[in-house]
Amino acid sequence: MRKLLLLSCVTLAACVGEEAKHKAAGNIFFHNGDYPSAVREYRAAIAAAPGDANGYTLLGNALFEQGSFDDARHAYADALARDAKAREARRGLATVELRANELAAARADFEKLVAQYPGDAEARAALGKLLLAQGDLDGAEAHLRQVLSHVGNDRGSLYCLGLTLARKKQRAQALETFDRLEAETPGQPYAPYGRAVVAAVEDRRDEALAQLGAALDRGIPDLDGVATDPAFSSLRSDPRFEALLQRARARAGPQ
Repeated sequence: MRKLLLLSCVTLAACVGEEAKHKAAGNIFFHNGDYPSAVREYRAAIAAAPGDANGYTLLGNALFEQGSFDDARHAYADALARDAKAREARRGLATVELRANELAAARADFEKLVAQYPGDAEARAALGKLLLAQGDLDGAEAHLRQVLSHVGNDRGSLYCLGLTLARKKQRAQALETFDRLEAETPGQPYAPYGRAVVAAVEDRRDEALAQLGAALDRGIPDLDGVATDPAFSSLRSDPRFEALLQRARARAGPQ
């Protein structure tokens, strides 16, 4: 019996060693951008320790980066089946769902993540942005303010909070938020873009066009997104709006 126990312990140690070896190799491949090799190593780590949730999470990350989104979804689900509190697996699954425009599922997973890890500012910020996209302005504001109270002037959260306040027609607070964004990162286009949204929501057309022009002059990569932004629906009939976009497209050159 003692010999059998000793043999079992030696076998277990060998498996643990194999798992760690393959994970380490996979991590090197992953950070070098060689995702197929990382996938191979992470699968070998899982074969050595099939009950380890972390191996499936690492596999999901590599699959996601190489564009195998359905396979990544399955890997994250496998991780959560082994550990319902696997934080990065839950985050990865929610990210896959967001990419697939499965907003209800993504919201549920981010809500689980925030409930399990209240201090996870990244998850809370993602949930706030998602709630903004869904039109839950009160929920978005609550989460984004909580992020900012913990991590200071997070630029993405400031921008989304400003947009939330603009849509709630809280002009003074929205403009104050975009001023904070400007102070945090001077010269970026999103503070004037946010001010343009504030003005457009209130049908201050001249002000909206002036701020939008300033934002476009600073450089916004997604000009098609600007053209279709619902916040600017009242501006589309104004020839100045199209002129601003044409000037920005000419400056950007062929895409």
